[in-house]
Amino acid sequence: MRANSEFAQSKKRRRGSSRDAGNRGSTLIEAAIVLPVILLVVLGTVEIGLAFKDFLTVGAMSRDGARIAALSARDAESDCAVLKGIAAIGTQGDIDKIDDVQIYKAAEGTGSQGVTNTWTYKLGEDPSICNVVTPTLLDGWSPGTMAYPPSSRNTTISATPPPLDIIGVRITLTRSWITGFPPFRGSFTIDETTITRVEPEAFE
Repeated sequence: MRANSEFAQSKKRRRGSSRDAGNRGSTLIEAAIVLPVILLVVLGTVEIGLAFKDFLTVGAMSRDGARIAALSARDAESDCAVLKGIAAIGTQGDIDKIDDVQIYKAAEGTGSQGVTNTWTYKLGEDPSICNVVTPTLLDGWSPGTMAYPPSSRNTTISATPPPLDIIGVRITLTRSWITGFPPFRGSFTIDETTITRVEPEAFE
């Protein structure tokens, strides 16, 4: 009888050990299925959040640049005032990723881009240093096409055409995904534009 009792107890322990091992195996399988999903959600949240932050930053740069351009339209250093304003908003990392800054005359009615001044940032230089009239080697920005000089901008209100200029500031920035984890691979371009009418300086 005693032997039979010990055998039964041993059999129960083996069944219990088998169930425990089965539970542990199931837990590992569930973890292997769930963890990649959780990782994708976390990485996706981080990537999208940072990308959205960059969209907001470039938009703020464009709006502030257009505001400065409207206030200083005919000033010889107007473009540099815009670039310095942009540099004051973004971090150095943001400025490094800028492809170009375009300051242009927008068409009446449609707002389409017309004659344009194009500026590119010189990597490694101070983006707050800029001179149009007397450029220096320390300038943080390089001029490209310069088809819209400040002297050509109309800031005079009169009873006859032309009306006050509409000035636009367009900023393009190439952003690379950080993790490279699918589907966040490669890079994309953020392109933000703001247009506004220049502030009048004279009346006729």
